Amino acid sequence: MNLQHCLVLTAAAGAVLMDLKTGEIANGWIVILWLAGFAAGGMSRGAVGFLTFLTGALLPILTLFWLFCFRMIGAGDIKLLSALGGFLGPAAILKCICLSFIFGAILSAGILLICGNIRQRLLKFTTYFKHYILPKLQGKAVVPVPYRDGKWGMECIHFSVPILLSVLLWLGGFY
Repeated sequence: MNLQHCLVLTAAAGAVLMDLKTGEIANGWIVILWLAGFAAGGMSRGAVGFLTFLTGALLPILTLFWLFCFRMIGAGDIKLLSALGGFLGPAAILKCICLSFIFGAILSAGILLICGNIRQRLLKFTTYFKHYILPKLQGKAVVPVPYRDGKWGMECIHFSVPILLSVLLWLGGFY
């Protein structure tokens, strides 16, 4: 396992521990990861490494910002993917994002099956869509409403966990 692998694994695992303990990923952690990714990219490949860091770090922000605008993903998750993108580069971070969403869907489906509230969750989503997302798409002013309201118990997953699972596949050479 090389230094890049160790840094990426530490980044993702550390974020999961923070997320599970506090419900968020500390900005200080993200800044440290961005700095480490910038330094590692520059030291290993010079100007190309800096460019790879920059494109890999910006890609998650640009592609996932709309999910944050609709309060469907946390800012910390996007920043974590951005920091990881600085290490992985643009092609690998896109695969990481896609695999993270697949793992997130599997985890969410498992939670729905265990909790037995599929019908209630679908009703909540359609209500959320009708009262928040549609008006926003139509350009109407809406008050930001988080999808998570705290009334459902295990209603939302810690997305850092699917991100870590995706990183483990990268470490294993899957992508």
